[in-house]
Amino acid sequence: MGEVQVLNLTQSMILGVIQGLTEFLPVSSSGHLVIASKLLGLESNIAFDVLLHFATLLAVCVYFASDIFKIIKAFLTKRSLEDPYFKLGLLVIAGSIPTAIIGFTLQDIFEAMFSSLFTVGIFLLITGMLLMFADRFGKSRKDIQKFGLFDSLIIGTAQGCAIAPGLSRSGTTVSASLLAGLEPSLAAKFSFLLSMPAILGASVFKAKAMLSNASLEALAGFMAAAISGYIAVRIFIKLIEKRQIRWFSYYCFIAGAISVILGFF
Repeated sequence: MGEVQVLNLTQSMILGVIQGLTEFLPVSSSGHLVIASKLLGLESNIAFDVLLHFATLLAVCVYFASDIFKIIKAFLTKRSLEDPYFKLGLLVIAGSIPTAIIGFTLQDIFEAMFSSLFTVGIFLLITGMLLMFADRFGKSRKDIQKFGLFDSLIIGTAQGCAIAPGLSRSGTTVSASLLAGLEPSLAAKFSFLLSMPAILGASVFKAKAMLSNASLEALAGFMAAAISGYIAVRIFIKLIEKRQIRWFSYYCFIAGAISVILGFF
């Protein structure tokens, strides 16, 4: 599983577009890569999946370049909790801790699930329920000043659990953020910024496997994931701000049910 499976150009680009769109839309990129690989007759490959995840990291960096710059500037010059960007940066770091602990301790368990469509379907159904629950009961009452350490740890734990294929990273973090009471725009921003350390960590961990399997096809998938990922970020942020994430829950219910059924065959 350490080496990237030899794919043709079309297959790589299809998987790249699927990764880019589903990484940031709350429908589980890992789950859709498993489903797409099965439909294309390909073996699930963690190293190639991480390569595509790294491409979506670049999309987030481009979209949030201004916020990232302000966070870095706040850390270098202000270093005060009164500064909203300094506090936001600290909360991203804090939220990344439970994600890292879960990722390192349960990695083998979660990776074993990538070959099971049935498991993917179950987690997609759970994602759908989380989105619907957050849309129904999430209350917008916290801005960055009221956003606390406990909130970030809960959201980071949710992100760590999303290593499971079918459990959407953006879906779980946005749902946890809304249920914690964050304003929709802050929930979206924190969710995407929180994804950066997690994706970067996974990319570094699998860097040797990714680099040893570099190819034109892999580059095509990488570019497709980066471009489609940027588009997905723009779309999802607008939908979160309008509190319209429940529509994705219906999709997750349908995709999850189909995956569970196909998992029996």
